[in-house]
Amino acid sequence: MAPESMGLLSGEVALVTGAGHGIGRAMCHELAGEGAILFLIDVDASRLTASLNALRDAGAEADGALIDLSLAGSGVMAVEHALSRFGTVQMLVHAASPPRSELDRWDVVSDQTWEAMYRVNVSEGFQMARHLAKHWIGEAIAGRMLFVTSLHAATPRNLPHYASSKAAMMMLVKELARSLAKHSIRVNALTPGAIAAGGFKPNPDLQAKIPMQRLGESAEVAAMGITLLIDRFSRYVTGSEVIVDGGLGLYNWFDPHDA
Repeated sequence: MAPESMGLLSGEVALVTGAGHGIGRAMCHELAGEGAILFLIDVDASRLTASLNALRDAGAEADGALIDLSLAGSGVMAVEHALSRFGTVQMLVHAASPPRSELDRWDVVSDQTWEAMYRVNVSEGFQMARHLAKHWIGEAIAGRMLFVTSLHAATPRNLPHYASSKAAMMMLVKELARSLAKHSIRVNALTPGAIAAGGFKPNPDLQAKIPMQRLGESAEVAAMGITLLIDRFSRYVTGSEVIVDGGLGLYNWFDPHDA
């Protein structure tokens, strides 16, 4: 981990949801490597504790709260916890999303599962963003937001609650970016492809459909995500989507031409 004095985010505070595993956890380590102070949100106590301990052992300043973002009001609660602990927040990384089951297809997905997916991905994501944006505007802070979306925001997944919520999240990014740009607040989307994280178990033939011929790793997604939070690299970038998928989105029914 880089010394705090040399980090490009030294002293800035990042609120990260889904911080106990996968891309959220990887984002925490990238942020800490640039000197950021972390406030972690996760729904699983053991994962949250493990992430906090790993960050602190590496010399980062980090705290967190156990919050279930599928509950109404939890987004504002998350922001208030972070503000109470550190006084301010300059960055939001919304990586939390309920686990997906391949059995939850259109004909059987329960109302509870549907509502939890939308609550976490969209509703409480919006509430966090709005609450933070009001704080940033009031304090003249050039804040940054990063929403972790999905390739399935634009293509079916056989899981309509998941894919449609990610599509809604992508539009939320654009709406927020357009409204908040005049306040020097940037909002962007990070879109991973097939990533070996979060219990994802792909079909054996999926790897052959990825031009780079392998699944991605959370750290590879996070390494790109950090550039969207550092003004040195993305000062003039807002309302954009950065795809990290090894070329999976290029797949179609034609085989590639071999020269």
